[in-house]
Amino acid sequence: MPRLLLIRHAEAMARAPEGDLERPLTERGRADAARMGAYCHATGLVPELALVSPARRARDTLDAMLREFSQKPACEIEDLLYSADADELRDLLERISPSVKTLLIAGHNPGLAEFARFLVDSRESAGAPLRHFPAPCLALIHFPCGDWTKAAAGGGRLDLFMNFSCSPADDLLS
Repeated sequence: MPRLLLIRHAEAMARAPEGDLERPLTERGRADAARMGAYCHATGLVPELALVSPARRARDTLDAMLREFSQKPACEIEDLLYSADADELRDLLERISPSVKTLLIAGHNPGLAEFARFLVDSRESAGAPLRHFPAPCLALIHFPCGDWTKAAAGGGRLDLFMNFSCSPADDLLS
């Protein structure tokens, strides 16, 4: 049963002299990303593969998370994640090897939010926590099918949605 971790990058600086791709995380963003990594490690949400946007804020979010893992996943920078829409993300998901059971995608809005809403069966998202996809947040989606090609067609179940910018650190691991 494939499971997907959709991660929106942590809080970043409003601007960078080098341009949008090079916006670094704020101090709070670094702390939130580390807490997200500690939570994922403690709860067994460690992927075999992590795909990340080339934007510095997404790479830095993933790096902070990975420092909290005892076992590191394979990581790949995926250029299309910088501005991907839901259709491009579906195409990407269809290309994932069936041997990958847990996939992490670290990227940006609005694409991630649109993709999450598409993937989760509307009957499974009562209360609609996927309306807003804040920085940083984690959506865990399980699929009843056996491979990513079928998962890309939707029908997933939202098992977890966490906004790490408003969760006290002590509450995350209790």
